[in-house]
Amino acid sequence: MLEVNPTKYSSAQLLLEASSEQLPAPKGVALSIMEACQDEDSTLQQISKLVQMDPSLSGHILKMANSASTGRRPVVAVPQAIVRVGMKTVGQLAVAFSLIGNESLTHCRAFNHQKYWTRCLLLAVLARSLTKATQIAPPEDIFACGLLARIGVLGLASIYPEAYSEILSKPATEQTLLEKEVFGISHNELSLAMMIDFCVPEALAVPTRYHEEPECSGFEPKTRPYIITTVLHLAYCLSEAAISDNGTITTDTSAIQKICSELKFEAGTIDTIFNNSLEEWREWSEIFQLKTDNIPEYQKLKFETAEQAKSNKVTLHADFDIVKPAIIEDTPVVSSLKSILSQLGLACAHCDKTSTAIQLAMNGQANVFFTSQNNHKFIDLLRGTKQIDDSYIFVVLDKLDNELETQAYRVGADDVITLNITAKHLHARLQPAIRMLKRYERWRSDQSELSRIARELSLSHRKQEVLALTDQLTELPNRRAAMEVLDKTWKLSLRTQKSFILVILDIDHFKTINDSFGHDIGDEVLKNVASILKKFTRGEDTIARIGGEEFLLISPNMPIREALIAAERLRQSLEITTLSLGDLNINVTTSIGVAMFEKTMQSKEDLIIAADKALYAAKHNGRNRIGLNLKGKVQMVKKIREKTQKNDQD
Repeated sequence: MLEVNPTKYSSAQLLLEASSEQLPAPKGVALSIMEACQDEDSTLQQISKLVQMDPSLSGHILKMANSASTGRRPVVAVPQAIVRVGMKTVGQLAVAFSLIGNESLTHCRAFNHQKYWTRCLLLAVLARSLTKATQIAPPEDIFACGLLARIGVLGLASIYPEAYSEILSKPATEQTLLEKEVFGISHNELSLAMMIDFCVPEALAVPTRYHEEPECSGFEPKTRPYIITTVLHLAYCLSEAAISDNGTITTDTSAIQKICSELKFEAGTIDTIFNNSLEEWREWSEIFQLKTDNIPEYQKLKFETAEQAKSNKVTLHADFDIVKPAIIEDTPVVSSLKSILSQLGLACAHCDKTSTAIQLAMNGQANVFFTSQNNHKFIDLLRGTKQIDDSYIFVVLDKLDNELETQAYRVGADDVITLNITAKHLHARLQPAIRMLKRYERWRSDQSELSRIARELSLSHRKQEVLALTDQLTELPNRRAAMEVLDKTWKLSLRTQKSFILVILDIDHFKTINDSFGHDIGDEVLKNVASILKKFTRGEDTIARIGGEEFLLISPNMPIREALIAAERLRQSLEITTLSLGDLNINVTTSIGVAMFEKTMQSKEDLIIAADKALYAAKHNGRNRIGLNLKGKVQMVKKIREKTQKNDQD
């Protein structure tokens, strides 16, 4: 009898969060790679640099890339290997490789690190080979899943070393039920939570969670998740036959044959896959300094008999692990039902108070409740709490009574049972509860997915809006954005009767630069000029590239004299700046046209035409000049500085 009974967690995620410091997790380079591989902005070069920081990991990734090839040239560079394996898969492999053989992760005396990792490695190699044959998923992805499929075993051994040692001393067929009884979760549930935490995609992590019990997955036959689970289950069974725990085998030959038939393997295919995988497994084991037992070829493997398999098999409903039962208050109900639920592999909570049960429901730690015929208070509270709409209530009667049964349904019970119910009967009565809970789970998943899609669409829409209003070369606002700002500024000036300045700048002889040095150099000139323009604008100004070598500046609340001084500073700055572009040193100048919002103008187009005329005059008068269009007259700035000052005074 287990003495230790740690705090139970009905959710693997809760345990993951509460025990994060004790759980095996990647560190250093492996952690950096995992995080980088999940960042959509990470580049191949960045991932390659991280991998190359760990020579050992670089070798593992190269081996994976080359062993994955079929008739392709071997790769010798890490970036090529990452491309072949896949960036996200590299992140998962980095996690798994960093944990293999690290005996400091747990101090569980009954936990055999060598045997655990040796079997995980064989499971991964077999799963990868089987995936190649089925072509249901990238083999490297399934290899990573195979390595992490049983990570929950290592997790429980790390968090509860003493209690888990006692569980490991029990028969293998009882260990999962004992995990549920003692910890509230099984190692498979914890494996799923840890894989998700390690950034394994749910589309792979969920099928992997059911690799020991594919019949509990609820996946539709012939679907991708179903086949992935089946492949991993076959690899699990073969690895168990090759490297058994305490000499115990729980798979018979007929089961293997049935799986092979389901995967449409021809006779002899599994023999070849297994025997070829052994060679690769020995290579990997040598790399990680794991002991390789003398495993026989497939034909010499020992499986249990069909009779043993039948007697050891515990069959639960496909989604039984969704059930989180709790018994409310009554001692007779507790003693009777706890034993029956235990037979079904369900560990239940016992709540002495109604408030405790409500709290469990609100926290998602219980969803199927058993209460007596007299506890209407609990049912009223549960049904009256809007946040709890996914709970199923059984009212337990001493014996069949039509009147009490009718009353129970009226107050809000979902089902009514009696104390003398059998495990088989309760198993059947739980089916509607499971269906209801699965519907809520799918609904929540759909809601979450819809929210995610809505967020992504919103973000994508914002990005598209930004892209639509941005010049991709200079990263300045483009012509469309400039016209929108000009329209708003024009309308504001009409309302407030406050003027603003419009400036058009054009790089002199830009066509010559393109013709002489090429468009790449021309692009660099544009980017450098844009950078200088940004430095000379105020926070309230808008500087935009409106086409070719032309830029437009909108300056609200700026007197004309200050605008001309600022334009002159900008012109001089560009004139004295030498642009160093590789081996070239290039000097550029600009011609500038300045105009001001005037009451006589009918539209913003009039203002654009005025500034454009000033620009044309600057170019016509020798370039590298500033032209001003004021009250319909265009003059060069150096000739009108005194007039400008007088105009401001007017």
